[in-house]
Formats: sequence, C-alpha cells, structure tokens
Amino acid sequence: MRRGKLILLTAVLFTLALFSATAGGVQEQGTAIPAGPAADQANRVVMQAEPIDISVAALKGPSGFAAAGMIKDNFQPGDGVTADYLLLASPLEAVTKMTSGEVDAAFLPVNTAAKLYNGGLGYKLAAVSGVGSLYMQTTDPSVKTWADLKGKTVYLTGKGATPDYLLRYLLIDAGLDPDNDLTLNFTAAPTQIIQLIAAGKADTAFIPQPFAMLAEVKTGAKIVLDPQQDLMKARGTSKPYPFTAFVISERLINEHPAAAAALTAALADSIEWVTGNTADAAAAIEEIGIMTADIAKPAIPLCGVEFIPAADSEADVQDFLQMLLELDPVSVGGKLPDEGFFYKN
Repeated sequence: MRRGKLILLTAVLFTLALFSATAGGVQEQGTAIPAGPAADQANRVVMQAEPIDISVAALKGPSGFAAAGMIKDNFQPGDGVTADYLLLASPLEAVTKMTSGEVDAAFLPVNTAAKLYNGGLGYKLAAVSGVGSLYMQTTDPSVKTWADLKGKTVYLTGKGATPDYLLRYLLIDAGLDPDNDLTLNFTAAPTQIIQLIAAGKADTAFIPQPFAMLAEVKTGAKIVLDPQQDLMKARGTSKPYPFTAFVISERLINEHPAAAAALTAALADSIEWVTGNTADAAAAIEEIGIMTADIAKPAIPLCGVEFIPAADSEADVQDFLQMLLELDPVSVGGKLPDEGFFYKN
C-alpha cells in the first residue's frame, strides 16, 4: 500500500514539474503557481510528502544500549512520520528487513552499513553509536601477546563481520597466518563460549563486553589483549575504531528531512542519558528486553556507547573501512563508500 501511494505521488510530482517547465519557470518544493495577475495564495498547489509509518531496528545486546532512551520514551520524530521500534536478534535479521523495505533506520556494524550502501540499498550513515569493545580473554597464563596465540583455538562470533576481520588484521600484524597458525571457532554464541570456558572445554575467546566481564566473573578468564589499543597503534590513530553505525534510509532523508534529523538528535540524547544515568538506563534496558539490569548496569561504561555524528566520524570510519578493504574487499562491498554515504544534516 505504501509503495502504491509513493508511485502515485511520484506521478503527480512529475506532472506538476512538466506543467511548470512548459510555463517557462520552475517553482521550488513541487509548487505550481498559475500565471496571471489573478494568481494568489489560494491558487497555489503545494505537494507535501505523505505521512508514513517507519520502523527503527535496534539489536539485542550492547549495541542496543544506545537506543534505550528512544525506545523507553517511544520517541516520535514528527514531520508526518510515526515510528515503531523493533528489537532484533542480529544484524542479519536487520539487513533482511532493510532489503525488503520494512525498516527505515537501524543499528548495524559499520562495515555492513558500507556494504549495503555500496550495494545500492539506499541507507546512509547518520552517526556512529558505538566504538570498539572487543577483548582477547583466556585462562591460559602463557598467552601474553598476539603471537602467543599460535597453535591455539580461539572462540569468537561474527564470521565475516567486524570481530572476524579485526582479529585477522591483528594476527597478520603479529606475523601469524589466521588460517594455518591457529583455529578460529565460530560455532558458539558469547554466552555459550562462557559455558565452554567454565566447563574446561575452551580457554581462549575474542568476545565483546559485557560478555568479557561475565567470563571473568564466572570462569576466572582474564583479559590479556586489548585490540582497541593495538589497532590504534597499528593504524597511527588516537581514537578507537568505530564499531556500530546508525543508518537512515534515503527515502526518509529525502521525503521527511526534518524527521531524519530528529531521529539523529534523539539518538544523541538517548546515548547521553544512558551513559549518564546507568542505573535508570539499566532498568530500561531490562524492561525493553535487551539484557538484565544487573548485567547492563556495570556493562554500560565498558561497551563503547558513544555518539559521533557522521561529519565527525567520517575520517575514522573511512580509515577503518580502508583497513578492511585491504584485508578483504568483500567486507565493505568491494570499495570505499563515497561521500554520499555520510548523512550530514
């Protein structure tokens, strides 16, 4: 139904533009003004974008923390736009809904956002909402450097996603071959990895917060390597790598720019509230269904929740994507995204 209305609106806009051009002038904002002294305000035909319903997709887990304030308050962006909030289990689920046009704004790994843009799906990066929070953790006291991982099995999640590519980059930088010098095991989710370590069936994992915190509490596994710090050294930067992107559809940006800008501003407010009110935010995070409050509260300061608008994040995003491009072009859709990838309202 929404697509039919959009087609009808496009046809009307085209007819008005054609009429205006043949009359010898073009009016802004899709407005046609009849010529002649009798024309007045009552004769103006102003085309407004139709009211629409949109869905904003947040993810379960720490990347969903950023949206907790927005979801708690059921933030509505106005400008003829009604927003519904979805809580999804994985980026893959979000991508599926974005591909079918069900979602107009979403939280995704930065490289996934770049792949979608390069693939022509029509989503722009409005802000970075999370920076790196992955750690190498082990119960093996012999592991002190990346090179010490030779011969070991490392458990992690996200094959073909940021954790996979980041670990491979750091292993190669340390002189290891990720495919032959060690085993990368993607068979378990973070909570299952913790259970494996507790049962003595695994000893080393590359996992994000707050799971690294939980693993230390439940298994005694210690954080021995900080990929954020090592990547900054390797790349010659003082900023942690961008991990999570908040993206908005070009449809919403073009048809309802005020609403797109309002969503971005609401995210900034949400992150400020979450990071500044951890107890209340943790309660909201549990109520929403992202994570229990007793885990969320100590995890919030550790999970890299941060608001960086597109204009301020562009250089760091492009540097991180360049790193991934050099490692595996498929990881970013075959090329760096152009300037249009960044929504700078």
